[in-house]
Amino acid sequence: MSSPENTNDRAEARRRNRLAAKARAEQEALGITPEAPAAATASDATPATTGGLGFRAALRSSAGRAPIREDLAYLPRLIRTRAFVLPLVLVVVTTVAALQPGVLTSNIAQVVIQQIVSPPAFILVFMGAFLTRRGTWLIGGIFGIITYATSAIIGSSADLSQVPELAKLSYTSIADNIGDPLAMFNDIYGAIALGILVGAFAGWYLRFLRAMSPNQPTERDRRRMEAERRKGKR
Repeated sequence: MSSPENTNDRAEARRRNRLAAKARAEQEALGITPEAPAAATASDATPATTGGLGFRAALRSSAGRAPIREDLAYLPRLIRTRAFVLPLVLVVVTTVAALQPGVLTSNIAQVVIQQIVSPPAFILVFMGAFLTRRGTWLIGGIFGIITYATSAIIGSSADLSQVPELAKLSYTSIADNIGDPLAMFNDIYGAIALGILVGAFAGWYLRFLRAMSPNQPTERDRRRMEAERRKGKR
């Protein structure tokens, strides 16, 4: 039977692990690379936990101050990363495909194209969010504008004769408002606002998942560790 002292030590170790994981999650949300923890002393040596935080602890650690100024300062760098470039390539390719004769006659093509190029661009925003640790709300807002433009292009130039009226409405409602300043403002405002909300949710959700399993390295971390291991062999 374990003594009360050992029980208290284990409880204190779990508490320190939770606090450290919360601090790492907050640093990652701000785009800061967490410093490696110092080597534990003999008196602090405790078997490290391999699991993540509990649900409530992960929920608390994933929420925090929105680093709006830091994200805005990061924007010029963000638009040069794959988190922005890959979704942009996808939306351009999809728009070009949608303009080809006969493509929108397929029900599957109609669903896929609408999910990609119509605001608030859930697929594009989540794709970008999975590839970056910060500025996801900016990605959502930017692609809100981009998908507004693509919907206007498809609504005014593509062959929509075979598209059901309900699906066609997402394109034609935007295209028909071109030239009406008030209607265009409402469309653009709605696309940006919804995009920002989707991007903010995507960023929070991914922080929550990382907090649930903080010891799981990302793909970038694995590549860095592999590079360091190869350097050590030389």
